[in-house]
Amino acid sequence: MTEWQEFRGGVNVVRRHGDVVHRPASPATPAIHRLLRHIHDQGFHGVPEPRGFDADGNEMLTFLDGEVHNALTPDLRSPELLTSAATLLRDLHDASVTFRPDPEDPWLFPVRQPAEVMCHGDAAQYNCVVKDGAAVGFIDFDAAHPGPRVWDVAYTVYRFAPLQAPDNPESFGTPHEQGRRVAAFCRAYGPGVGAEVIDTVPDRLQALIDFMRDQAARGNEAFRQHIADGHADLYEADIRHVRAHRDILRTAFEAR
Repeated sequence: MTEWQEFRGGVNVVRRHGDVVHRPASPATPAIHRLLRHIHDQGFHGVPEPRGFDADGNEMLTFLDGEVHNALTPDLRSPELLTSAATLLRDLHDASVTFRPDPEDPWLFPVRQPAEVMCHGDAAQYNCVVKDGAAVGFIDFDAAHPGPRVWDVAYTVYRFAPLQAPDNPESFGTPHEQGRRVAAFCRAYGPGVGAEVIDTVPDRLQALIDFMRDQAARGNEAFRQHIADGHADLYEADIRHVRAHRDILRTAFEAR
């Protein structure tokens, strides 16, 4: 008999039974399942496929085979992982262009204009499935919402470049090196996103800080703990880092 496996993320406890993952559902889950089905119908299979709900009301999704890492260890800081994450995000966005959200869909994050694509909302290394050193899928679509391409790219490149201050435990590279990785990511992503992503990152992080504080004020214990653990402080320091090195970071887009 197949045994249950349990995984603890930043917010949810997820259980796997065979090739099916059981996750706590949210008010947005039905809309997210419509989105995932649409993406699969477009021929993109780097996302879980919905399998309905279990007897306890948890959502059920197919398991994506591969490894998921909470941090970019030295062996994961390769050009291959960086650019494959960019092309994977591009393919995901392109598959979502023809999805038509319902105006009443209760997305976790607000709709942001121009709503060019369906943003993953949290396409970071801890939600990226890796096989043989390349990104092959994204999981955990709880934060999905309509928005501009650059809004989603900003958070992903913040995590993968990374665009983080030296005091952030996940940071690596000088501002020049970070800028080159941002530019490489955007070139791999393709048309529609360029140097303006540097100016979008601080706004994207500020929106995340505001969201965390709002959720904590509403009694969400997970976000209260995140704030107590200093996550918001790290984001604020990273905002200052990106703004302080803006010119250096943007210069990388001029070099080839």
